[in-house]
Amino acid sequence: MSVKIKEEQSSAHHHFARYFHDSLLEPYLYVLSKRMENGHICIPINQSIDDDLIDGGYSTERQLIVENELVTFANEYDMEGKTAFKPFVLYNGKLYLQRYFVYENQVLEKIQAFSKNEFREERKRKLLEHKDFILRAISKEEDVSSYSEIEKVDWQAIAAMMGVLNNITVITGGPGTGKTTTVAKILALLKRIEGEELKIALAAPTGKASMRMKESLLNSVNKYRELEIDKLVEASKPFTIHRLLGANLNSPFFKHNHENPLPYNVVIIDESSMIGVALFAKLIKAIPTTSRIIILGDSEQLASVDAGTLFGDICLSQVENENRFSKEDVAFFNALVNPERKSYLPILDEYKVLNANFVRLKKTYRFNNASELGDFTNAIIEGNQEQVSNLLRNKESNSVKVDVDYNETFLKKFALGYKSYIEEKDINQALKKINNCRVLCAVKQGEHGVYSINEKIKSLLKNEYKTQPEFFDPKGELYHNQLIIVTKNQKDLNLFNGDVGLIRKGADGKLKVYFQIIEEINGVITESHRTISPGFIESWETVFAMTIHKSQGSEFDEVLVIIPGKENRLLTRELVYTGVTRAKKCAYVQTSPEVLLNAVGRGVDRVSGLQKRILKLS
Repeated sequence: MSVKIKEEQSSAHHHFARYFHDSLLEPYLYVLSKRMENGHICIPINQSIDDDLIDGGYSTERQLIVENELVTFANEYDMEGKTAFKPFVLYNGKLYLQRYFVYENQVLEKIQAFSKNEFREERKRKLLEHKDFILRAISKEEDVSSYSEIEKVDWQAIAAMMGVLNNITVITGGPGTGKTTTVAKILALLKRIEGEELKIALAAPTGKASMRMKESLLNSVNKYRELEIDKLVEASKPFTIHRLLGANLNSPFFKHNHENPLPYNVVIIDESSMIGVALFAKLIKAIPTTSRIIILGDSEQLASVDAGTLFGDICLSQVENENRFSKEDVAFFNALVNPERKSYLPILDEYKVLNANFVRLKKTYRFNNASELGDFTNAIIEGNQEQVSNLLRNKESNSVKVDVDYNETFLKKFALGYKSYIEEKDINQALKKINNCRVLCAVKQGEHGVYSINEKIKSLLKNEYKTQPEFFDPKGELYHNQLIIVTKNQKDLNLFNGDVGLIRKGADGKLKVYFQIIEEINGVITESHRTISPGFIESWETVFAMTIHKSQGSEFDEVLVIIPGKENRLLTRELVYTGVTRAKKCAYVQTSPEVLLNAVGRGVDRVSGLQKRILKLS
């Protein structure tokens, strides 16, 4: 593969590729650098990378990578990490930057270690001792007459028992399937079996997501008093993953690692689809295999901003045997669940790593009164373009509203929902009401991008309040009742990328930025605020509209998802699904039918070796 690159054609990826002064490797390293920027952690050198080679100005003629001082040929990789890898690793036809191959190894090593469980039979015996409690509180009687056959299986109860039996449990499911309720049931069982000495850590990629998990658990406590976990949940502390591990300023290393493990015997991780492989490797290495780790997420959501599709790869590795268990396990679960919810699923033929540790919750409770939204999200997940097309024509839907003409009246009607916070005098209530609705854009640039839509909404609101400028009169860069989003971490101010603030005039007439504080006081989640002078915030943007990527981990009563009218290969079913499922009640969509249907038919295809490598573990 010869190098035919023009001198003037240069980018950061070219600079990376040239740095190693190896003409044979240079084209491959260019593609590797470019694809890592897009979330891949390796490249398949024996498959088509021609488009990227041409983009970089390289010939598409292939030359095999032979023995090279820069490349480790890892046909037999060392799971214990004893091999001193060169800067690049070639394994199973994939070329990795060395550290990402090491991250994959570390994740695989810990998954395999967690899967080895000498206590499983003893834990089964203990669960059987609490059969009465399980039937009373974990798998209660329920009217399942309207459920499909797959929904009649008590997946929450099965997942709860798995969380007790296993050292590692992976639970996935769409919105409203009860992932947090399942966690509450796991904790109720652990409390009875392991006693009061449980030390629990709740963690998620963002502070908002971790606090929302705690809030949801407290709601489950109040809703299901029979679980009797009030004090246990109140004592559990929510963390961001970085804070849990003990982030060190200006360092990629954390306080807690394999030499200084986390002091918890139950670690619960939510919104796992947002975690890149590097952070997950550091997290799982810091959890001792004597502890339990519960990994939660929606596998259909967007992958992490960082490299890798860690959670998605784990879930994909289980597709063939998803929700299938050994004959013994099925009999065990059936002996403990409500008789009407016994499982008659196919039996697992051959056990492999994680088969007994993975469950997908099948019954959604959120969309009972909004079935169109449930149908819409399911069609997106399945890539069912015909069903999506039919749903787009449904003018009677109460929970999915579609505009294929990009009508400004459609946008205006939705944007007027912001009036609820604008006209709310109480700052705490106003901060709560900013989550009533939000516009979510698939892209940043262009007519239907974040920047353009923010300007349109500002103009619409300005016109709405032209006779009441005391509510909204956007003069200058910052103004009264402006919504902003922080775009840079400032640990000294406890501000993080993605935090949303409300600008208002204080009693002194000066503009201040108010941020919601969600905290727990005596077992009750309370909402208050803190105030920061806008001059201290280094980087921010207006956020009447935000990108779908930025919305991950958030929920709003209603969302308006704007898909651009021009074709873009970055538009995928995962992007559309993530945007639509931020809505708890109703999703509004502005789109070109053709572009939307193409997006629904296109899935994210990040390259990693994790999925296939998990399947090889035994």
